[in-house]
Amino acid sequence: MNWRETPATLSRARDEQPVVFTGPKGALHGIFTPPAPDAPPARDCIVFPGRPRSGLRRHLVLAARILAAEGFAVLRFDLRGRGESAGEVERPSRTEPRGEDVVAAIRHLREAHGQKQFLLAGYCYDALTALDSFKDEADSISGIFFATATVLEEKLGGSYATNRVRTAALHLRSKVRSARAPKILNSFKIPFRALVRSHARALFLYAEQDRLRAEFAVAEEVLFSQLDRETRTRLEIEIWPGRIHNTEGETAVIERAISWLREFHPARSERAELREPLQPSAQDS
Repeated sequence: MNWRETPATLSRARDEQPVVFTGPKGALHGIFTPPAPDAPPARDCIVFPGRPRSGLRRHLVLAARILAAEGFAVLRFDLRGRGESAGEVERPSRTEPRGEDVVAAIRHLREAHGQKQFLLAGYCYDALTALDSFKDEADSISGIFFATATVLEEKLGGSYATNRVRTAALHLRSKVRSARAPKILNSFKIPFRALVRSHARALFLYAEQDRLRAEFAVAEEVLFSQLDRETRTRLEIEIWPGRIHNTEGETAVIERAISWLREFHPARSERAELREPLQPSAQDS
């Protein structure tokens, strides 16, 4: 994909609107990109929660403008404590995904911009944040793109420690803990069940060599294996070769998010033969 501005994306840039709305811990700031007036209108508004809202290398900026040029309304906003949004800067916690920020964004878009249905997309912690909003807004969400996020509780001492002391401590505890099955986070399991009860589609994206792939494999065995055929069809899983949970992998992830989100456009779905083929190894090119 060409990640440079084009006449179509520059047109969307000129119409972008800064927005401020009330979040659970203060004001949240974002950028609303309205759809191109000459494009066939999409039914759904896309929400990109971010840390920050630009994404790495401005990927979310251009993704918003590309999709807006095709008829989607798009909001990208700073989660609390990040970018311009209020709140203390804290290390992201897998037990506190802060989906209330996304809920606040959805309600702002509904009240201020007349949007009714929403698509969510998140990478890493932002994916867990987007999923968490299903607890309160499942009926208004048409789909979620969920890329390489954690799904398991941390082990004692921090399961992903990299320094030698903490790693050694984990090794000493391993015999005691070996009989204990990994436990799925409530912050994943509860909103996941809300997703299952909804009519929304989802794409869960991981890569074989990323450590979080092993975490998601537990969710596949425990949660996905219990789904009926209709639900399992709605909730897709893609496992790519290589790695995507790194700076280099983000480009391919956002490209895949764009291609998946496009599938929700009415004009796109009516001409299924025009859909682009999947290229799961794009991150290696």
